[in-house]
Amino acid sequence: MTIQAIFWTIMAVVALIGVPIVLVWSMVDYFRGRGSERRGSGGIAAGVGAAMQELDRLMAQPSIEHKIEAEHQTLKREDDTGGD
Repeated sequence: MTIQAIFWTIMAVVALIGVPIVLVWSMVDYFRGRGSERRGSGGIAAGVGAAMQELDRLMAQPSIEHKIEAEHQTLKREDDTGGD
């Protein structure tokens, strides 16, 4: 066998056996750790949770109409009339 044939045989073995072993090993190592210890933002669940918190914050704020009405009351309250 020539050196070129030996080289390509070794490359084929590495490509067909070595690469899948490395991929499986890296996936096992990744999923073995807890989610809180992994790098990153936490995935889709964290993004959805953050979006829901932001929507809740926006919905809890009083609207402009309520703010203006509280500052400049147009209707008198029943207590201000002096009657029964």
